[in-house]
Amino acid sequence: MIPVEDALEIVLREAPALPSEDVALEDALGRVLAEDVRSDTDMPPFDRAAMDGYAVRAEDVASAPVALEVTGEVPAGTWPEQDVGPGQAVRIMTGAPVPAGADAVQQVEKTRPADEFRVTILEAVPAGANIAPRASEVRAGDRILEKGRPIDPATVGALAAVGQDPVRVARRPVVSLLVTGDEIDGVGETPGPGQIRNSNGPAVAAQARQAGAEVRLLGVAGDDLDSLGRALEAGRNADVLLVSGGVSAGDFDLVEPALEALGFSFRFTKVAVKPGAPLVFGTRGSTLVFGLPGNPVSAQVTFDLFVRAALLRMQGARVVSRPRVEVEILGPLKNRSGRRAHLPARVRFESGRLVARPVRSMGSGDLAAHARANALVVLAAGRTAAEAGETAEA
Repeated sequence: MIPVEDALEIVLREAPALPSEDVALEDALGRVLAEDVRSDTDMPPFDRAAMDGYAVRAEDVASAPVALEVTGEVPAGTWPEQDVGPGQAVRIMTGAPVPAGADAVQQVEKTRPADEFRVTILEAVPAGANIAPRASEVRAGDRILEKGRPIDPATVGALAAVGQDPVRVARRPVVSLLVTGDEIDGVGETPGPGQIRNSNGPAVAAQARQAGAEVRLLGVAGDDLDSLGRALEAGRNADVLLVSGGVSAGDFDLVEPALEALGFSFRFTKVAVKPGAPLVFGTRGSTLVFGLPGNPVSAQVTFDLFVRAALLRMQGARVVSRPRVEVEILGPLKNRSGRRAHLPARVRFESGRLVARPVRSMGSGDLAAHARANALVVLAAGRTAAEAGETAEA
């Protein structure tokens, strides 16, 4: 077995960078930016009112309350027709350009009509108040988004604001996914004696899609070399070939010889991680192959640690691993494996602390426990236990 850190380093070193492509802005969510994005305009592009009220000269209202002549109105989306002179005010709406001559906006709640053509400003307002100056957020030419950033809804808004449509992103990695095992039955089937439903296929496919991949399902192959060979042949030209099951040391674990027959060479076949020690990683040309364990929690955890990182690196993402936080553990945890353990927990803020409440789990087959968790508490290989009140990473 090799340490988790060494295995991840090997995976990331072998992950090839994918070419870029243009996609419509409406299709960019979840993709990874392939180039820096710069603004084509000042933001805001003019001195902008930050709230509804009256555009005034601060010196005119220094001795408020004071009545001013209302000379016009500026709704959002229009340009002021007149300047603001001494003793004058202009009614203005949030987002509208501030007329020349005005240097402050007093919010409407701090005013009242004096008569048909005048308004009383009830409180003084300093120069610059309630105005977002031109280019105070971004100047034309400024870099607003960096290459390697995953595109989330806020990023979509920023791209729209600078007219970035289409968007240059990394191509999606193509993942071929094969589930193995004579015991695997369909999700919609009632399993017969000794059979189980195919949970790994849908779960791992969902993980791959969440990491930005295009997934091609190869179905389920039986535990024999002919069946495995035919199924693997169909997926060997993908960017990443994923195989779930058949990678342990049993008589029916035939994935490694089947992959070798197709020309894959292995970088490692075991990692000091719990759950999921039997983990195969290899290459054939630019194609990566991962042989994930058959136990469902093991498959999902090892995917999250290694495959997800590879898929993100291939897309040029700057951050490829999950964030880590220090938590206070609220219940005992055990790690007798001699490997780095990842244990299910619910992490949340409680009384000002970030705490982790362990989720009772029966092991690497306990899908229900894994689904109830929102984090994994990490215990180093040499740490056999953690008691309530101790700290750990999650």
